[in-house]
Amino acid sequence: MKIGMSLLLCAVLLTGVCFAAEVGKGKIPANHLDAATKILPWKVAIWDVDEAVQAIKSKEKILWVDTRPSSFFDQGTVRDAVLLVYNQSGSNYPDGEPICTQASLEAEMKKIGADKVVFFCQGPKCHRSYNAAFVAVTDWGMDPSKVIWFRAGYPQLFKAVAESPKLKRKAQRYLCDASIAKF
Repeated sequence: MKIGMSLLLCAVLLTGVCFAAEVGKGKIPANHLDAATKILPWKVAIWDVDEAVQAIKSKEKILWVDTRPSSFFDQGTVRDAVLLVYNQSGSNYPDGEPICTQASLEAEMKKIGADKVVFFCQGPKCHRSYNAAFVAVTDWGMDPSKVIWFRAGYPQLFKAVAESPKLKRKAQRYLCDASIAKF
């Protein structure tokens, strides 16, 4: 028994493979929320506000996917983000919401010529974007180097832009019109 557990631990450490799964609301592992953690165990990069701002400034073709319901999206989001709602696998979705599926994601990426996708939602403890990034890699076979979890989420980006005179002057670069109207 002791040898078996030791071998399993060695295999995990050597391969970098870990046991992971989708999580429920408020159940993202604490070490994944730690600001020092910049890569998830399934090799997806984690961005906070600084990385998001730099990516937006770069004008690289990146698809920004807002995984929140339309009621949040309509109140404000990242500039040029698309709404593709993500719930935990097996969950029900409200009628009429655009759903994040492999097909819908691939279609949106193709539409703008993006080869990277950034999933975001309501902030670090919101499970929607975290789960979408996990499923994109583990179930849909996306290259983890092309998937980003924007851990900070829309509210923290909004706050950073609103509080920084430098960012606020160019708010239209970072935030949609509905967001800017709230200043």
